[in-house]
Amino acid sequence: MVISSNALAYIAVINNYLTLLAAGDVRGIVSLFSPRGTVHSPFLGVQPVGKFFDLLKAATRRSIIESPEVFVSGVGSRRASTSFTYRWELADGAQVSFECVDLFDFDEQGLIEAMTIVYDTAPIRDSVGDKYRGVQTQ
Repeated sequence: MVISSNALAYIAVINNYLTLLAAGDVRGIVSLFSPRGTVHSPFLGVQPVGKFFDLLKAATRRSIIESPEVFVSGVGSRRASTSFTYRWELADGAQVSFECVDLFDFDEQGLIEAMTIVYDTAPIRDSVGDKYRGVQTQ
């Protein structure tokens, strides 16, 4: 097993990301990404990081991150992930909770190049619908 020398830096970036996500700090989150950073979302497909998090913020009243765990590559790649329970209160007051895994690909400077979000969307759509439809950002 080969642990990247950047593993501790990746862990710090992901922990910072989770804190900023819970706070709804879009600018802070975007600062963790490379200028061409993307988010791969089950609901929204591939989006530029700023657009994705603007949409998320517009659809959200409150986010709570529970039981986060961070994992780094055992083969020395520039990849890490986190799993957590996401308690999401939507702008209309609807609430949903689900298990989520975010996969992070880092660039040579330690910025996030791409984040892939993995979760089962079926229960969410059944309980609250697609809350991104019709959302307006600033």
